[in-house]
Amino acid sequence: MPDTNSVKSINILIEGATYAAIIIVCLVMDLTLEHSAQIQAAEEQTNALYRTQSTIATRIQQSMNNKLLLARGLSGAISLSPDITSDEFETLCALIKVEDTSVVNMALIQENVITHVYPFTSNANILGSDLGQDPDKLAIFQEIEKSRKTVIEGPSMLLQGYTGFIIREPIREVGLDQGQGDLLGVASIVFSAAAFFEEIHLNEFTDQFDIAVKSHNVLDQTEIAYGEASVFDRTEDTYSMMLPSATWTLAVAPNTPSRVASDKMALIRFSTFFAALGALLIARYLHMLRNRSWRTAMQLRSAMNTAPSAFVLFDAEDRLELCNRRYITLHGDAGDAIVKGATLESILRAGLAQGLYLDAIGNEEAWLEHHLKRDTTINSNGTTMALSDGSWVQLLEQKNYDGGRIAIMNDITAPLLSRKRAEVAEQRLNDAIDALPVAFWLFDKNDALVMFNTAAGEMLNGMQRKLTIGRSLKSLVGRRLKIADEVRLSGKVETDFDRLADALHAGTSDLEVCYEKNRWFKYYTRRTSEDGLVMFRVEITDLRHNQLRLEASNEELRAAMRKRDAAESRLQNVADLSSEWFWEQDAEMRITYISEGFQRTMGLDPSKYIGRFRKELITYDDDAPSDNQSKLFKKMLRHEPFRDFIYSFRFTPDKESWIRISGKPLFDESCNFTGYIGTAEDVTRFYAALREAEQADDAKTQFLNVISHELRTPLSAVLGFNSFVENFQKLPSYTRLKTALDAGDAEETKVAFEAFGKDIRQFSGRIQAAGIQLKSLIDDMLDLARIEANTTRVTLDRVDSKSVVQSVVEQMHTLADEKSLTITQDLVDVPVMADETRFRQILTNILGNAFKFTDAGTVAISSYIANRMVVFEVQDSGIGISEERVGIVFDRFAQAAMGTGINRKNPGVGLGLAICKDLAALQNGWIKVESELNKGTKMIFALPCWSEES
Repeated sequence: MPDTNSVKSINILIEGATYAAIIIVCLVMDLTLEHSAQIQAAEEQTNALYRTQSTIATRIQQSMNNKLLLARGLSGAISLSPDITSDEFETLCALIKVEDTSVVNMALIQENVITHVYPFTSNANILGSDLGQDPDKLAIFQEIEKSRKTVIEGPSMLLQGYTGFIIREPIREVGLDQGQGDLLGVASIVFSAAAFFEEIHLNEFTDQFDIAVKSHNVLDQTEIAYGEASVFDRTEDTYSMMLPSATWTLAVAPNTPSRVASDKMALIRFSTFFAALGALLIARYLHMLRNRSWRTAMQLRSAMNTAPSAFVLFDAEDRLELCNRRYITLHGDAGDAIVKGATLESILRAGLAQGLYLDAIGNEEAWLEHHLKRDTTINSNGTTMALSDGSWVQLLEQKNYDGGRIAIMNDITAPLLSRKRAEVAEQRLNDAIDALPVAFWLFDKNDALVMFNTAAGEMLNGMQRKLTIGRSLKSLVGRRLKIADEVRLSGKVETDFDRLADALHAGTSDLEVCYEKNRWFKYYTRRTSEDGLVMFRVEITDLRHNQLRLEASNEELRAAMRKRDAAESRLQNVADLSSEWFWEQDAEMRITYISEGFQRTMGLDPSKYIGRFRKELITYDDDAPSDNQSKLFKKMLRHEPFRDFIYSFRFTPDKESWIRISGKPLFDESCNFTGYIGTAEDVTRFYAALREAEQADDAKTQFLNVISHELRTPLSAVLGFNSFVENFQKLPSYTRLKTALDAGDAEETKVAFEAFGKDIRQFSGRIQAAGIQLKSLIDDMLDLARIEANTTRVTLDRVDSKSVVQSVVEQMHTLADEKSLTITQDLVDVPVMADETRFRQILTNILGNAFKFTDAGTVAISSYIANRMVVFEVQDSGIGISEERVGIVFDRFAQAAMGTGINRKNPGVGLGLAICKDLAALQNGWIKVESELNKGTKMIFALPCWSEES
């Protein structure tokens, strides 16, 4: 066997070389792809350059053609009117120059002098200029005179001080052909170079390319019209444009080297990375397979060596190629002859020499000749050989695909010994079956008898023949059925032999037979795994007699049940007259019965709740059972009785019911819990009455608390400030007055007297305010008492709503002045049908609240007509009312602010708006509120409009 460590080292070396080769190939592939992408990017940039060059050239020619048309139009118009005036020239130029913003001016040049120019205002300084003094311009005019052709001049410095171009168009006499007659002058179109190149939008391309334009004019002069001259040095591909008497050359060069797009480069690198990763994973997988194959071979070799059977492989010439350790150990001292390349004959002879094969002793050559033969097939049982160490082996041989032979030697010593033990066990089993007190028969798949016990051969009256092996099932059964007094199948008398035989053949436990009139037997048949049949016969005489006695007892039980049903019927009649219902639960707390009283009381079908658990039917407002329900469930889990438990129950989500329930646990004779039985009743109306009484009691307590506090507050103020008046001698102002009088100081006496009077007025004012507050509280309580007693009387008459509102506002104006509040009015002058006193009371309460809860801002009073009602609105900018408390402002003892009268910032018992609501209703009106916290409140009430018919 090769050294394992050296094989592992070779495998690691091969695997590392493979990974390195894959990485190198992928790197080369990545560099190749990046180079190809770079070439493609350069080609794309060149194509873009050509497209840009063509686009710019086209735009230049189009713009220049438009300007040439302007020059020719101007020249043609002047040729029709050679004596054109300055005004006519300006009008003509204004018509010709429509939307070309690059044109600076238009001029008429006669005898090299500018005689007309447009626009005149901005170009008056160049009028009358003699262009012939400039040699270059004189040369151009001479060329025009000579060739009578259009000349494009520039780029050159214009008279306006910046670079531009000039189109010189000769003006010929009307009717003369080109080159004939004298020229009337030259029409010039001057346009700015910067505006011209901006007009053709060269900036669209400057982010990718550097652009340059050079001009070669009629004077054989070359100038750079746009861009830098270096652009021409950076590119060999230029574009020439033939213009009148000039040639313009366009050069476009990339301003940055061509680059592959980052996303494309990332795609190439990601692709090669994943290709390398995939190749590495595949190589890794292949190396794993190779290593697994090598490990499998090693494991197979190890398995062969640890196998309990001997294994050997010979080639076609019977030379040893492979064997395991077990094969060597089986040969004992002859194992030294077992080496690779040894012949089968040499190995066998070594064994014979050691006396290894017991059956070969004395017949060695014949035995050897027999074992050297090659059989084309192998005996399924092999060849059994006894060895000298007392063991037995089974030799199995098989030809190999290459003509060799494969042999396996199994140690069968233990199976041989086990077989002997199995024969003993089988005999013991037969003895046990024979000793069974019940009859036993065993039939094979053809229904032939193969085994029976002594009880099966018991001779009954009328049975003259003995059992014999091989007897058929039908003949055996037919004989016994013929001598039977009665045969029952599934409890019914049966006389059809074929039907009985089929039932036995199919397997049954429902066949009963009576022999000798008093002896009953029951037959059982079952099919075996080999499709045989096993049949037992059991005597059931005593069981049969007991069954007869049981049937008699059952008849008595049925009579008792009929009496019970009658009693239950009477109980049901009583239950139908009761408001309660009965219920039952099983041991698993599942509802098994609900009486009809449930449907009569609750209006629900009881069948919907049968079979369900009680907890499944209950829904909770806060997803948790009440304390009372928890106590009830705990009692039921402890199997304790309970009585008059009351809890909330929702049979439907939108209706809450209160149930009073009593229950008793049930137990069987072994004290095992079997369920509950009980009664239940709907007490919702009683519970609602109880809650109303409790709420009334709470309201009374709250009323007493609030009233006691609200009465105590003004009374405390009256008593407190009255004590100051009563004991005025202790006031500092009185002491000061007395001291001044004693000193005879008139001036000090006057000041002290005014201070003493101010204190007395302040105390009496506080007493007066507390008294008014106390009177208002008592009035509210009296009004509420009258409203509750339904003794409040209103006299409905015609009331001027506008004057009443203005009067109440005037009376309460001092409250607004104290806080510097602004009061606005927007009233309709419409009479209402109301009680003026109660109308004023409603307004006073609402305005009082508005002034009380508004510290700064505005209180707006308005009215309007809607649906034959005068609607009054009082809008303030005060503290407002929270959304959750808007709905309770008209409740008794409720205020918009949180808390009771004891801790509120603004005093009051919360009766004002409740009284306003009742008073509005007594006058056939209504009242409501709209408010938003910290933004203000709008109180709205309405009274009917006055009508003469009413």
